Amino acid sequence: MENVKKTNIRIFKKNLILLSILSVVSTAPVVQAAETYWNNANGNNQFFDENNWSNNSTPTLNDDLYIYDTGHQTVELSLATVDYYTPSLGGDNNHTLFIGSDSGNSASLKITSTPGNYQSTTYISGSMAVGSHGGKGVVEYHDYIFDASNIEDPEEHAFTPKIYLESLSIGSGLNSDGLVSLTGSGKSSSEHMMSSSAFMVRELHIGTDGGKGVLHVDGSNIEAGSMYGNDRRSFSLGQGTDSGIAGTGTINILGGGKMMVSGSAYSEGAIGAVIGESQGKGTLNLSGSVMKNSETIQSQAVFAQGLEVGVNAGSLGSISVLDGASLSTMASNTDESNISAYIGVDNGTGSVLVSGENSLWKASGHTSIPYETNEVGHLSIGESGTGSLTIANGGVVSLGSTGYFYRYNDTGYSSYEPVFDNSILGDLYLGNQVNGVGTLNIGGAEGHAPQMVGSVEVNKIIFGAGDGSIVFNHTDLSGNYTFTTDLVSSAEGKGTIKQVNGITEFDTDRSLFSGKTEITGGTLVVSNALGGSMSIAERGTLAGTGMVGTTTLYNGGNISPGAVFSTSPQTLTINGDLTMQSGSHYTVNMTTDSALENPYVSDLLQVNGNAYLYGGGVTTQQDGDFTLYIPDSRWHVLSATGSVTGQFDKLVAMPFVNINYEYDPQNVYLVVVRNEANLCQRGMSSNECNLGSNIDGNTNNPGNGDIHDIIVSQPSVETARQSFKQLSGEIHASAKSALLEDSRFLREAVNNRLREESGSEGGAWAHTYGSWGSFNGNNNVADLKRNIGGVFIGVDQQISPIWTAGVITGYSRANIDNKQRRASAERDDYHVGAYVKGQWNNLSLHTGLGQTWHQYSTDRSINIPGLQDRLTADYGARTSQLFAESRYQIPLTSTITMEPFVDGAYVQSYTQSFNESGGIARLSGASDTTDMFFTTIGSRFTQQLTLEGGQTAKLWGTVGWRHAYNEVTPDANLNFAGYSRFNIEGTQLSKDVAILEAGIDVSLTKETTVGVMYNGQIGDNSTDHGAKAYFNWRF
Repeated sequence: MENVKKTNIRIFKKNLILLSILSVVSTAPVVQAAETYWNNANGNNQFFDENNWSNNSTPTLNDDLYIYDTGHQTVELSLATVDYYTPSLGGDNNHTLFIGSDSGNSASLKITSTPGNYQSTTYISGSMAVGSHGGKGVVEYHDYIFDASNIEDPEEHAFTPKIYLESLSIGSGLNSDGLVSLTGSGKSSSEHMMSSSAFMVRELHIGTDGGKGVLHVDGSNIEAGSMYGNDRRSFSLGQGTDSGIAGTGTINILGGGKMMVSGSAYSEGAIGAVIGESQGKGTLNLSGSVMKNSETIQSQAVFAQGLEVGVNAGSLGSISVLDGASLSTMASNTDESNISAYIGVDNGTGSVLVSGENSLWKASGHTSIPYETNEVGHLSIGESGTGSLTIANGGVVSLGSTGYFYRYNDTGYSSYEPVFDNSILGDLYLGNQVNGVGTLNIGGAEGHAPQMVGSVEVNKIIFGAGDGSIVFNHTDLSGNYTFTTDLVSSAEGKGTIKQVNGITEFDTDRSLFSGKTEITGGTLVVSNALGGSMSIAERGTLAGTGMVGTTTLYNGGNISPGAVFSTSPQTLTINGDLTMQSGSHYTVNMTTDSALENPYVSDLLQVNGNAYLYGGGVTTQQDGDFTLYIPDSRWHVLSATGSVTGQFDKLVAMPFVNINYEYDPQNVYLVVVRNEANLCQRGMSSNECNLGSNIDGNTNNPGNGDIHDIIVSQPSVETARQSFKQLSGEIHASAKSALLEDSRFLREAVNNRLREESGSEGGAWAHTYGSWGSFNGNNNVADLKRNIGGVFIGVDQQISPIWTAGVITGYSRANIDNKQRRASAERDDYHVGAYVKGQWNNLSLHTGLGQTWHQYSTDRSINIPGLQDRLTADYGARTSQLFAESRYQIPLTSTITMEPFVDGAYVQSYTQSFNESGGIARLSGASDTTDMFFTTIGSRFTQQLTLEGGQTAKLWGTVGWRHAYNEVTPDANLNFAGYSRFNIEGTQLSKDVAILEAGIDVSLTKETTVGVMYNGQIGDNSTDHGAKAYFNWRF
């Protein structure tokens, strides 16, 4: 292991010596008397072909080399290896290779590389200028990853670049246009695959002196800077001139590409890199990542010796770190303040955007080689210009320290591996100097669409002597986003917090902040102390249980103590004065607690100063948007240690209570009084009035938040009406109509059986049925739907030549739906009965009686303002009936008969008392009995048929009219717990009903008959349609 360490130190020193002997030249070309230029005389476009140059010699940089114009062709510089080495462009390090020089010229150079076992270095002993003096130049290079598994000593070449330059300028000079495109396969994660920097340059300048330059790095690497002896800036992007000629520089890094800017570590120079200077415009775009052998390779840029973005008036610098890319900055070793990067310097404008999951900016302080102390870095946004930092959509900015440490793999290969440590965090400065304007945006910038939140990992945010601000413009409406960073004002009144969109919570002590907080949208929740002043404008809400400074609410602004989405009353403290302008709002949560001496508990604004009320409305709530206004209650909503001046606006008038304010010199109370309005209002139905009057007359439980208090708290007469409809328990009355109507199925089963021809001595039979019916509602009751299905079986025996007697039993199940009242019921029926029939020629008479036991299960839901409840009940009922029918058969032809009939039935139903289970809306019902008498007249027509197999069949149909006597509107006597009884009517039975039947009977044998039929009833208030099937067996 010791030998490996020595070998690596040797390699490192070797590279430092190599870099130290190189010097930098200006990219501005000075044409020599004997200039060497490209003429492509051989026509093969090969760079190293001596015949393609004006001096017919192998090109060197002992003089400047010019590729002025290549037309539509491209010069090819081949890096094909020969014995592991590639050709180089020698020279004295003081001259430049110009590609696309002078106005109107356009030149293109393509550097080709061969993938293989090893790739050595091409040394260009000088500089390269791509697009200069008004010309247009393009350089393209594809960087291959090479396999180092067969190299005897791979660590010897660990830091070797593929092309080494003194200086690279792209787009230098007025109207110049330069493009360098480096593409490659990205960094390898294999132990034996190595991809060093495609380009290593001591200085890199893009878009300078009025030129336009673009560097495109896709899956490749470039390194700029020197470790020794360079007192000039190693990197500039978008640099203008003192005369105001702007340059425009752009760098795009994607596909896992990397740019490393090492700067001037040991010189007395300033910052090692600048983006946007002297009225220039510089843009660095970092985007995305790639997967290599299951490893994520981020597109990244590293600035190891400090960074300035947007320097000097008129300059624009910007950096975008998007979609999982990475930016690393380290403070210059000459910067004693350990500022990793300055955004907006000397009246320039700079901006940084970090957006997207896994997008990261790591900012560090002074960074050293192993075994030396590495320091925590800081950031300055708006140092002495205008700077902004936007963190959105899961992006992260973290301020810590970075050290370079040895990394060894299984083969012994070692490298310097940067390790970022944010266990100790640095500080973020906003508007550091007097003329600095610095903004931190969480989400989107102010005036732009809100974005998802990003994270800033810093020790504290310091608002400097300039104008610093934090903008919260995000989409988080869950109430779970908490901003935990400490905020410090460097001087009294410095710093602005702007809440624009989303819900943001401050849960730590920020009493050291003395600036101003502006809420213009969304909600700011303060759960601890926040110093400075507070203003709340339209669409903005201040919430929380902490303490804020002097607060002013403007038109449309809202203040609401407590947590968001909570209706639990809390206290919010104003440590100063409170001013509420006209149109502002105070949302008060209210509740009752009977365990307290004063059971009426509400939110409280505790003002440690004076309260100035220039209007402003109070909105109260307990459950969502509903407030329970308990008559004779008194709620304490504001207290001031100074005085209360002015009044709130009047509250919205309520139909059944009056809500007023009560003021004393230091307090405001909200007082509720029951007014004179009756709960039974004009236009209400009888059911609504019966219930309303009953609630109005209740004197047993006032003020306890029961049904009475909920109803008198309704915001309108209409909501009270709708509440009565759901509270009334109408299903219990309407179910009786269905029960009386359904008594007919037992009678119809018996009648259908006894219409068989006489002459049999007896038999057994079965009868199944299903029916779907509805009862019409009116302004008092709701529609009712019922479906039922069941079966009857019976046996009978002829007991004399005239008389036949029999018995019947059966089961049925009905479902009843009172949808408009949010209620339903299920009913199980158990039937028994007996009957007797007499036959005298064509005249027949039969009579019978029946008894049915019913079991109800009812289900009601209440959803009204202030009350949500579910109520269920199980109770029994029974039906008794006596019925008789007489008919006379008249032959019309040999196969057709007519059979007029008349019948009557007396039905009595009894319903047991019951008690619902549920909340305060549960009802109790009294037992009662309902009597009804029905008569029916009609005629049945029958036609005899003989089928092909010899069987006989009958087609038949019936028309008739049924009339109901007595009261056809059932009712129920109900009461709430502790209340007196009230009467509720149900849906009506039809007084008159038309009966339609049609069927077919088939004799399978002499002893057996089967049949099916349709049964319909159409009445003045109900309809019912059903189908039946039956089987008869004669003994």
